[in-house]
Amino acid sequence: MQYDQSFHVEAHQGAGVVILDDAGRILLIQERGTPDKPDEAGLWHLPVGSVEPGENPQDAAVREAWEETGLRVRVVKFLNTRAARHRDGDLILRSVWLAEPLPGQELRPALVDEVADARYFTRAEVEELFRSGRLRIYTTPLFYDEALAVRGSLETTATESGQSPTRTSGPTAG
Repeated sequence: MQYDQSFHVEAHQGAGVVILDDAGRILLIQERGTPDKPDEAGLWHLPVGSVEPGENPQDAAVREAWEETGLRVRVVKFLNTRAARHRDGDLILRSVWLAEPLPGQELRPALVDEVADARYFTRAEVEELFRSGRLRIYTTPLFYDEALAVRGSLETTATESGQSPTRTSGPTAG
């Protein structure tokens, strides 16, 4: 059988961030649900969204953090790109960065209509969301683990080189 080189899969490009607080909890947002996506109401996910035509994915990730949490962030390190199927069946290539909020901000969710809430979760709470089917993006635990590992590595490297870690205090709930 000959390989068909004309095979093509259309994929949407998404981008987002993992934001951790000082205790290592991850910031997730809760979907309000919209008329075109009523089944997503109440589901939790990372601050992520679509990359607009001509937009750099890292810039899209920073934009999504602002739109969905009200936080201005600084990108710390690229984490990963993962392929996933959206609930409508579309393939998404989602790139995610570890980011930290700029100092002196309050968490202000719902700057966009589809966001109902935003809050920090422990690893155990994320596992419970996963088990109960309340995570919209099933790769969230993988991104969370990668972010914890990267942040730990950056802190260890900074400590070993005699520098203080650059991490800022997380935002306060508003």
